[in-house]
Amino acid sequence: MYAGHIGFGLGAYSFRKTVPLWLLLIAAQIPDWSDAGYCLADMNHGPYGLYTHGFIPVAIAAALAALFTYVLLQDAKGALLVALVVASHWGLDYFTGIKPTWPGGPIVGMNLYARPAVDVILESATILVGWLLYRRTLPQSVRNNRWTYAILFTLCALQVLAGAAFALNLGGHPKC
Repeated sequence: MYAGHIGFGLGAYSFRKTVPLWLLLIAAQIPDWSDAGYCLADMNHGPYGLYTHGFIPVAIAAALAALFTYVLLQDAKGALLVALVVASHWGLDYFTGIKPTWPGGPIVGMNLYARPAVDVILESATILVGWLLYRRTLPQSVRNNRWTYAILFTLCALQVLAGAAFALNLGGHPKC
């Protein structure tokens, strides 16, 4: 789930508008960006995502993101929301991929990446719900603005492109 995480971050904004949207969008992507860093450094030699997508690394990332948010905003509820957005990454990825639980633990997930059409539908639905929640936070004058809709269509288009890339791979999730 790539664009779907952004949709989740958009939706989370509707629950606590004191947390900057940029912070929630980053929080939604932390495990994936960490994974990209490991890949670029050629350090991810274990099962896919072991150091970024397992329970323990996601929990640590959630705690660090919450601490950062609390120091930045002095907002305990906002910090909790950011932690939940980071932690949601593992749960959302359960549907789309296969992820480690902990070192030596089972690899679990529904691996919808291997079924790109189903993955695109699920992620597009996640994007739509998140966008609808986010849209409610906007002033009435811009809710139906073409740029507001451009966010939705761009995220869904990115998801369709990712689905096409996964379909061409046929092996499921791309590796480093």
